[in-house]
Amino acid sequence: MQVRDVIAVVDYLAPFDLAEPWDHVGLQVGSPGDEVRGVLVALEVDDAALDEAARQDCDLLLVHHPLIFDPLERLSDDTEAGRLALRAARDGVAVIAAHTNLDKAHGGIADVVAELLGLEAAAPLAPAAADALKLVGFVPADDADLVRKAVFAAGAGVIGEYEHCSWAVEGQGTFFGRVGTDPTLGQAGRDETVTELRLEVVFPRRLKRRVTGAYVAAHPYEEPAYDLYRVENEFATLGLGRLGVLPAAQPLAAFAADVAAVLRLPSLRYAGDGARPVRRVAVLPGSGAEAIARGVAQVADVLVTGDVKYHEARVAQAQGLALVDAPHGVTEQEAVLRWAQTLADALGAGAHVETFRNPAVSVWQSPEGAAAGAVSPPSSAAPATAGASASAPGSPPANVPAPANAAAPARPANRDDARHHLYTDGGARGNPGPAGIGARLLTASGDVVEELADFIGTATSNVAEYQALLAGLELALDRGVERLDVFSDSELVVRQVNGRYKVKDAGLKPLHAQACLLLGRFHEVDVKHVRREQNLEADRLVNEAIDAAGH
Repeated sequence: MQVRDVIAVVDYLAPFDLAEPWDHVGLQVGSPGDEVRGVLVALEVDDAALDEAARQDCDLLLVHHPLIFDPLERLSDDTEAGRLALRAARDGVAVIAAHTNLDKAHGGIADVVAELLGLEAAAPLAPAAADALKLVGFVPADDADLVRKAVFAAGAGVIGEYEHCSWAVEGQGTFFGRVGTDPTLGQAGRDETVTELRLEVVFPRRLKRRVTGAYVAAHPYEEPAYDLYRVENEFATLGLGRLGVLPAAQPLAAFAADVAAVLRLPSLRYAGDGARPVRRVAVLPGSGAEAIARGVAQVADVLVTGDVKYHEARVAQAQGLALVDAPHGVTEQEAVLRWAQTLADALGAGAHVETFRNPAVSVWQSPEGAAAGAVSPPSSAAPATAGASASAPGSPPANVPAPANAAAPARPANRDDARHHLYTDGGARGNPGPAGIGARLLTASGDVVEELADFIGTATSNVAEYQALLAGLELALDRGVERLDVFSDSELVVRQVNGRYKVKDAGLKPLHAQACLLLGRFHEVDVKHVRREQNLEADRLVNEAIDAAGH
């Protein structure tokens, strides 16, 4: 696989033409012909991401935030962008940026966040204009298939998720061939009437030369006629942000807590009456407060976005629009890392695609130590309220800075070839019934680091599965593990913590929130589903715990 192959796949999933005019997307460092052993997906390029690329044996970084945004007057280490670009080049790492094109794309950043929040009937908040042209040509019926295939191969005929789209109707064409002509149908020197198909296809404006060239080359006539029309439609599935509805209305404070949980944060600040029910939700990942001035309050009860300023919040309040301030970097990082699976699927089974979760994107800290966005309530002049913390009682909050005079804890060596594996299982004899949990922490080579088995009283199987996951994660954190693969045979729990299933059970919501918070404390973590027969040792621990309790 070469860099150009990855560029082509990204362009297919999130066409670079969708990017805003001011944006800088596509290949920023490297050559299209460079060989690619592995792709690392990250929010942005920094030293930590380049270090991770080296560890993961990846020589291509696909990032959401462009490395080179403002024009560089010189390629030197005088600027941070120049320094990082030089380092990437020296390390042999190509850099591709997918920014506003990925924001707008069907299945891109906005769709991922809308799915995480459980929105139904989600559609673009600001649909993208179809910068497209329509080719209308006139072709003999016997040659229509050949002409269609030629323009399709040139990139025409794509509408949303459908390819090879065209329309045709039969009609009659007339001509008079002058001296020296050799018409395909009829004869020169007399008026002719021939049966033709009026063939229509749409294509992106940037492909104008390619598509018209393919049409002329495939057409049997000496002088094929065609027309080009500007298409002013909007794409129904492409554009910035998403607008959708929750399955049922819920209080603003509870909704803000749900958003915090899927972003693996203890809490988020929100603006508005916490008891007010909200259902219509607008989402603009990253920085989208400008939607307030564009009148998003007319279509939504609440806007989820980041980088909201005081005066913007006041305007929203006056319009009756609630806000959930989801940190820019945290939201986009969560979405782009989940989108990485779409990229991996498109590249094929043999592709080596890794992800890098950089804790540094949580740039803001509160005195209580909660990351990015978990802040104290502002003054009454701006009635925004902080969401309730999802931290477990008695557990230390994430990212609490150590006192200046405190000794730093020893940091264990944690090489990639020693990435840890955690197997968890929970079960109940009855539902609910006597329940136990089990967890096994292993090195990558399969050596057992520690096992735990515990009886948790009467519980449902799903509660036991969550409790097992929580206990296993705490065990791994206590052991200083930074990179972890978690395996569970509970498809429900795996899909919920990965944001693919909405947590509807009120009893599971606090457990889900706590699990997301613990997952956010790892440098890198993946939660995967395995079959029950692949999790027998953890299941054994569950049964041992229940048996030991006399049940």
